[in-house]
Amino acid sequence: MSERHIRQERLPQVGLEGQRRLAAARVAIVGCGATGSRLAELLGRAGVGFLRLIDRDVVELSNLQRQALYTHADVQAVEPKAAAAARALSAIDPDLTLDPVVTDLSAGNAPQLLGDVDLVLDGTDNFPTRMVCNDVCVRDRRPFIYCGVVGIEGQVLVVTPGGPCLRCYVPELPAPGALPTCDTAGVLGTAVALVSALSAGEALKLLLGSDDVRAGEVLVLDAWHAELRAIGLPVDPACPCCGRGEYRFLGAPDAAVPTELCGRDAIQLPASGAPVDLAAAAERLAGLGTLQLGPWLLRIDTDERRVLLFKDGRVVVGNTRDVAEARSVRARLLGD
Repeated sequence: MSERHIRQERLPQVGLEGQRRLAAARVAIVGCGATGSRLAELLGRAGVGFLRLIDRDVVELSNLQRQALYTHADVQAVEPKAAAAARALSAIDPDLTLDPVVTDLSAGNAPQLLGDVDLVLDGTDNFPTRMVCNDVCVRDRRPFIYCGVVGIEGQVLVVTPGGPCLRCYVPELPAPGALPTCDTAGVLGTAVALVSALSAGEALKLLLGSDDVRAGEVLVLDAWHAELRAIGLPVDPACPCCGRGEYRFLGAPDAAVPTELCGRDAIQLPASGAPVDLAAAAERLAGLGTLQLGPWLLRIDTDERRVLLFKDGRVVVGNTRDVAEARSVRARLLGD
């Protein structure tokens, strides 16, 4: 037995053979924010051998109230969440294989990023990305766990081949502003911890081949009143995804639309071309503000705002929620 996981290996639900299965497992976590960072820590400490950490954002001060693995030093360094999470997990267990991917998951890259793993976990904060994950996993018959938390409540749905999928539960994208978000309704840190643990527990059962997986129902947890209930979710034969095999979110144009980032006064503008030479960009922009160049992004601080230029070509313009203004700032700084 390995001393690191010896207490887990003594569980009859795991055992030495189960621990070996976890070590050989490959998991992708899409989004490394509140739920995603905790999922990464729980699975990493449990000994899941390969974790692909996919996230488009950087660590912000407001994240530290509820997001695991990150520190104030990550905030000061404007560290991408995927990279910061991978570094923290490597310090916890250097035997883990970690693949941080600093990008926006989309219909264009999801088949590649999710195509070589055993399980996909949802740590995102938006339904368009969740629908892409659901489509690719149902199409490829790969398990997917939806996990969301807002306010004091969270939900978990385990999607397995042949069972109901996310679109059986949420048939279409919610209209903008129709659902509360962490930005509008707040979020309780203990709710994040409890719901993430519930999702991670289901993930471990899937990876171990357990018959106790809670598939086919939506698990709803109220962290304030300590209540857990299960809502039965039958397979919908008319479901566009698992019923009719229409993977609309994979066939849609790539997510080349501006996005207001949840919980931040900022607009993300999609990549408009090839990957960016960050060093060349820093040299060109010298004198326009305070620059901080890293391996993943270039931070530009001016008197008015902070702008983040990512290596994949995305631009995040701070201190605005106006897309036209964000595009104007990008044009002035980058000439596109």
